[in-house]
Amino acid sequence: MTQQIALVTGASSGIGRATAELLAKNNYYVFAMARRMDRLEQIRSENIEPIRLDVTDAEAIKETVNHVMITKGRIDLLVNNAGYGQLGAVECVSMEAAHAQFEVNVFGYARFMQAVLPHMREQKSGCIVNIASILGKISIPGFGWYTASKHAVEALSETVRSEVMQQGIHVVVIAPGLIKTEFTAKEFELLKTVNHPPAYQKLLDALPRLLAHEPKAPGPEIIARAILKAANSAYPPIRHALPGDSKTAVISRWFLGGRLFDWAVRRKMKL
Repeated sequence: MTQQIALVTGASSGIGRATAELLAKNNYYVFAMARRMDRLEQIRSENIEPIRLDVTDAEAIKETVNHVMITKGRIDLLVNNAGYGQLGAVECVSMEAAHAQFEVNVFGYARFMQAVLPHMREQKSGCIVNIASILGKISIPGFGWYTASKHAVEALSETVRSEVMQQGIHVVVIAPGLIKTEFTAKEFELLKTVNHPPAYQKLLDALPRLLAHEPKAPGPEIIARAILKAANSAYPPIRHALPGDSKTAVISRWFLGGRLFDWAVRRKMKL
């Protein structure tokens, strides 16, 4: 069987790392990309090639894709996973921080799609998996800019899917809920950089309660398995929300409608 070629962003930890390792065990040669090269070196193997990369650097992305094409000649799978969560009330998060959120979570994905699509079109095959979030379909107080970025990922993915499906290219959205990774801890570190007036104290108190069960959440391997299954499927799902509570939340939003769902969320957060 011909070895498949995959690019995985945000591969130094969490979902990205679990995905790179699982793909490497299942007939993929993986270009694992992230900013933290020391972390990437921990997973280097005969089937994993670490590359230091910042997804906000358009030229570095082009150089990386060129390197892949020169050395391997094809790209079968792109996993857009690099991202982070900017917590804080929309009023209080600076516009600089908001722009940075979109630079990574949205434009980082777009840059990579633009870089790999010409090659996938030429070979008339390929799969792009964009890691979105349960918050790409629902909104929660305190997650405004992160939620906005993931809504944008959903919209971009749907559009690109329609644009390239006739070229033999699949575009899949994987929408995780709460997963046990370093992600939540980083969110709260960023929250400390945002100044909130006393009017938002209830919101600040609610956020840790909302995410308190993160230590009991499934690990990133559940997402890695979903990515592998989608990449290897002739007819992958266009969108897959998991674990189970993620599906429940999306269905609840649809069933209850916006006003009632928002009321339920605020009640749970004690706002």
